Amino acid sequence: MQISRWLLLFLWLLFQSNGSFAAGAGSPGAVQQEKVELRNAPLKPGEVTSSRSQTAHITARINGHQSIEYLIDARTGQSLELDIQSSNSQASYHVTAPAAPRALHKGHGHHSHFIATLPRDGTYRVLIYLMHSAAQDGESADFALNIRLRNPG
Repeated sequence: MQISRWLLLFLWLLFQSNGSFAAGAGSPGAVQQEKVELRNAPLKPGEVTSSRSQTAHITARINGHQSIEYLIDARTGQSLELDIQSSNSQASYHVTAPAAPRALHKGHGHHSHFIATLPRDGTYRVLIYLMHSAAQDGESADFALNIRLRNPG
């Protein structure tokens, strides 16, 4: 009986702190969400239209336990390419598919690259944050996020 009370207490504490774990920093912090507006990629010489890919370039700064989650609408079979450059090696990110229980990819450092063919339609999430020790020390990170979404074919 005593063990089940401890288990219930542990599960209650885990449930109560779930929002802070989602941010990846392990401590409470506001997650700012931003919808990414993709634009058609620039035309190459000789191209009439550029419907094969769309891009976005984002620059921002995070401080301490702050995190920013970028929302990208995409379809099954499209290719998502991310290129992230940061001023802080403790800057991290993870990419999550719609309704997925865990991240498709996690990365960190001054420069990180990710590319994948997307498994389902919906809104993909790119969460950028500082690792716990850097956030705890009140560090900040300037970063640039380049996004390219390519149609198959």
